[in-house]
Amino acid sequence: MKCPAGHASDELDYCSVCGAAMPTATAVRAADPLAAGPGAKAASGPACPACGEPRADIDARFCEVCRFDFVKRAPGPAPAATRASTPSAPSVASTPSPSPVIASSTARWELLLTIDPSLDDEPDPAVPPPDDPERIFPVEIAEMLVGRRDDKQNIRPAVPLNDPGASRRHAKFLRNADGSVSLQDLASMNGTKLNGADVVSGSLRALKEGDEVTLGRWSRIKLRGRP
Repeated sequence: MKCPAGHASDELDYCSVCGAAMPTATAVRAADPLAAGPGAKAASGPACPACGEPRADIDARFCEVCRFDFVKRAPGPAPAATRASTPSAPSVASTPSPSPVIASSTARWELLLTIDPSLDDEPDPAVPPPDDPERIFPVEIAEMLVGRRDDKQNIRPAVPLNDPGASRRHAKFLRNADGSVSLQDLASMNGTKLNGADVVSGSLRALKEGDEVTLGRWSRIKLRGRP
């Protein structure tokens, strides 16, 4: 799709080049809820009072962009605290304190991101999977946000997804002090799966070599050791 400025955009809502609102994004979402991915709902509620983001899922407690709490009618917690404020999240160990780079461990990991059209159980010919090559992201920082990039909202994930079924702040990978890696779903709209099983929103899941995370409509992320 092309934005009003003529840029070819990878995103359906805001131009991935200049951040301009895509003219057909609202119409597409309203006409076809599946254009935002399996399980998504058409926007039927009011916009977020904090940032103006259309509330696509009226049952979602938090705004997908700014984390506004629709139940308390107040600004919500930062994504890192989601597990403590989400009613369905179980009690888990506290997240390690983030630091810019962890160099105390010799463990080396990387994330392999691929597009897998077979994951899209309700394909839409109007929104086909992109023909993107696989991408590799070294796990070298304490927290790596996974989601759709949105320059207008200043959301620039460490692992950007070209996937309309993924939330802007969908999940994150955490590198722990001992060198191990964990996964956390950030109350995403369409959820996250680890090796085919649903991940409880807000919970921390320890990962091991070869584990696969699937999310959105066609995104697959594999954890593997770096040589």
